Amino acid sequence: MTDSEGTESGQALDGQRPCATVIVLGYFGWHYIEECLASVLDQDVPLAEYEVLYVDNASLDASAPKVRERFPQVRVLELDRNYGFAEGNNKGYREARGDCIIFLNEDTVVNRGWLRELLAAVDSAPDVAAAHANIIQPWYPEFAGIGERADAQAAYTSEVNRLGYIQYKQLPSIEGLRGEGLRDTLFLHGVCIALRRSVAEQFDYIFDPGFFAYAEDLDLGLRVRALGYRSVIASRAVVYHKHTLKTELSWGTVVKTIRIIRNRYLAFYKVMAWWEFALMAPMMSIGAPFNASEFGLSRSRQLLYGLALVPATVAALAVTLVQLPRYAAKRRSIRDRAANQGAWCLRALWRRGQP
Repeated sequence: MTDSEGTESGQALDGQRPCATVIVLGYFGWHYIEECLASVLDQDVPLAEYEVLYVDNASLDASAPKVRERFPQVRVLELDRNYGFAEGNNKGYREARGDCIIFLNEDTVVNRGWLRELLAAVDSAPDVAAAHANIIQPWYPEFAGIGERADAQAAYTSEVNRLGYIQYKQLPSIEGLRGEGLRDTLFLHGVCIALRRSVAEQFDYIFDPGFFAYAEDLDLGLRVRALGYRSVIASRAVVYHKHTLKTELSWGTVVKTIRIIRNRYLAFYKVMAWWEFALMAPMMSIGAPFNASEFGLSRSRQLLYGLALVPATVAALAVTLVQLPRYAAKRRSIRDRAANQGAWCLRALWRRGQP
């Protein structure tokens, strides 16, 4: 691994810690990265007050040298192989110097007030540890504003529901939300997460490296809540996400789908009491095929993909049951540190998540 320091971002603080580190993890994504980093560097927060760290997961498209050439303000960390989303971001966190750590997908564009609003959300109360942004997906009408990096007039979020899968939701108008457009959430959307450093330091890891990719954001959100902290949606921090849903039938798609569902099971297992998980696992098994309704697909394609998710869910549950002993130590560590030793998770899901 090699580390290249930027010459401006985060450098004018005379040894003081930057207010934030923005970590952008890349993998064969130069066609996204240039626009992403340009928007991150064009914020209404002075560039001297935060740093930007690009972490390259051993891309072969020359992303790292291109970032160095195009964006000398950005620190670059080149990894020796593809560590996946989870451990790739963990390695970025270990190099981060900011008081607030922000993880941002490479396939994004942010508006000019994005960083200011994220930091305000995390600083909104002592018990708020983390926030995720107002993420505008391609199937939302507001996505048309990506070219102007417009302030969105609608607030969107993703939330885990009672059946354990993630629903995309439109919230009440931004002005109608409590306080500065904030709302509590159990889920932290991995496209853009801000995490207070003092809380991050209480974890053995930020994202579970055993997950490699997918549902590591759900896992982090549940662990933040287990420690007794809150997570909020920063609805005024706008991120345009160039989401692409890959639906072609291939072995890679099958493996990815099974991993996603397996990781969801494991995320709940790690924070729940045994009897909670015994109740939750069947609900998740029923709910997983309904996840096909969340990506703006036609009714016929929702039905087709929902049916395809049935065998994938059965396979994922079987893999999970085999692998539970590997995660027992992680579960004990989380449960031992939990602010509430009781069965808090199922109650929180039932109060918040409508299927």
